[in-house]
Amino acid sequence: MLKRLKSQNPEKNYPSNTGQKWTDEEESLLLEELSKGIDIEIIAQSHKRTIGGINSRRREIAYKLHVKNTSVEEIILKTKLNEEEIIETINKRKNNLQKSKSIAKTEVKSTFSIEEEITKMKNDIKELKNAM
Repeated sequence: MLKRLKSQNPEKNYPSNTGQKWTDEEESLLLEELSKGIDIEIIAQSHKRTIGGINSRRREIAYKLHVKNTSVEEIILKTKLNEEEIIETINKRKNNLQKSKSIAKTEVKSTFSIEEEITKMKNDIKELKNAM
């Protein structure tokens, strides 16, 4: 990811962990830093990530907590996101999940459609052979 970003914008310097997978330890450290009230810019620098990356991880954590039936108040305390941001994140993730399921269903239907077409073609070939 970092290589792709640098190729698209070679003048910009990106932190070294940009686009890297988050470890459980790093995520725990982020929550600890948030609970201590450390500024997002400082957190981003210490994690060698962008501010956007930190905010994205906060939203990811908020959604994971929501899925575990954590109260909105608790999510606010842990992520330092406001209620509006949390609700927006939850709704976006649910919509994305529904779209993914819809796409998967469409792909399954397409597979059956293709199989049906193959069966029809085989039957047509048999009919042609019999007609000869």
